[in-house]
Amino acid sequence: MNFTMPGLKPTVITDGLGGNSFNAAHLVRTYGADVPHEMSYNATNMAQLFSATDRYNDKPMLSMTEAKGKKVYLTNNTYTWKLKGHQKQKLRVVENIETGVRPGEQFGEFRVVLDRAWFKYPDVLIGENNNYPIEVVGKPKMRGTGYEYTMKLQTSDPTRYLPATLLEVGCEFTKVSTAIPEEMNSDYGTMQFNSVFELRNQLGYVAEKVEFTDRMLRVDKNSTNGSQWRHWRVPYLDSNNKVHMNFMPMAEAEMWNQLYSDIEWGLNYGRASTERAPNGYLKRTGPGWREQFEFANTLFHNGNLTLSRLDEWLSSIYRGRKDASPQSRKLVLMTGEMGALMFDRMVASDASSFFTLDTHFLSGNDPRHLSFGAQFTHYRGKNGLDVTVMLNPQYDDPDLCPQMHPIYTDTTIDSWRMDIFDFGASVQDTSALGSNIKMVCEQYADHYFVSTGKWNPKTGMPINDGAEGLAGGVGGYSVQAEKSYGLMIEDISRCGTIQLRFDS
Repeated sequence: MNFTMPGLKPTVITDGLGGNSFNAAHLVRTYGADVPHEMSYNATNMAQLFSATDRYNDKPMLSMTEAKGKKVYLTNNTYTWKLKGHQKQKLRVVENIETGVRPGEQFGEFRVVLDRAWFKYPDVLIGENNNYPIEVVGKPKMRGTGYEYTMKLQTSDPTRYLPATLLEVGCEFTKVSTAIPEEMNSDYGTMQFNSVFELRNQLGYVAEKVEFTDRMLRVDKNSTNGSQWRHWRVPYLDSNNKVHMNFMPMAEAEMWNQLYSDIEWGLNYGRASTERAPNGYLKRTGPGWREQFEFANTLFHNGNLTLSRLDEWLSSIYRGRKDASPQSRKLVLMTGEMGALMFDRMVASDASSFFTLDTHFLSGNDPRHLSFGAQFTHYRGKNGLDVTVMLNPQYDDPDLCPQMHPIYTDTTIDSWRMDIFDFGASVQDTSALGSNIKMVCEQYADHYFVSTGKWNPKTGMPINDGAEGLAGGVGGYSVQAEKSYGLMIEDISRCGTIQLRFDS
């Protein structure tokens, strides 16, 4: 056990527990259970640490998904979903066959070769300049790998013509309208749906087990008198908020805590893989949000990110999106300690030119006990942009993020990282996450069962009435739990990440 404060003088230092099978020696070494009964024994804090009733504590991804009901049960361990693009389909010029230098002048027709045969009369198109609406004449005909269209400008000015640069290879055309006769019409326009993608992902599975020997259970049972029994039990609240102290043994509570820790790690840092397990069956792991964010909007910085650069990057993401109304441009930057301090410096630098009342920084009812200081955690930008910083301790946890800064060697690189889970919705809103990110699992793949040995786990007593037990293998009883899990990010283009990189 490591202590960072030299003044601490612990009277007992334990090695902790490891593995998943525990006997009486574990209890003697770790908890001192075979010592004389001590009336002052009260390990409530330790019990709360391992409490399975608070399984979402220190597990942000579980808190944002399963804890808020953002969980979907699937019928298979792989799943697909379709995603609609934010922009209409466009056709591209694949061959430039127009020889005129003023295409469309004097109401003349011109020819364009596009990659698809999706347009026809009476469609009205625009190229990469909306000042030149174009009408399709007739239907396209195949030409090589593309389709040749005949077009003309929609204009009443005989001197107007289409700039030839809009007909070069790679230029795009989009349908915007139709133009039909005012009487006896028999022609109708075409439709071009937004692009549709089919995405695919897979689930992962986790399992934990705790096994008790008969001797360990006897020691446990003999130590549950008076206040000492709290050392072995985990508190929980019933529907009436009444505290009960006999929920489950602490080791079983830790098993559940570990199971959800396994899931939390997978939702964050897991990588997709499929391989053959030792028993011959397939073993799958699903991608966590870190892997999926490799395809999100990304901004790199060298530790000196400015507010103007952040504003410009966010604006470029919103620009052109149909779902980017000013009212929907509310987002949360999830970050570590250094990221939050960097954000404060960014905003403070821009805000320093404005006059600030002292009362914004000084507070206190008693002038002899004043408080000073403030930190920027919120920024309002242009066109409705609303940015809030949310601190996530995981970004500073060296166990989860072991890559350290080369200069600040006691600080993780991820402490400067900022992540956006939804451009347009706050992760703190209970309804916001459901549209873009949710936890998924396979139906009927969650298991929780007990293997009985010489003890009955329901009564907490040894089996001595001839009831069924298991001879050999399990001495007391064992508890097993398995769960499936996966993280579905429906639209990765609605996510973003800002990362520290030294060559940026």
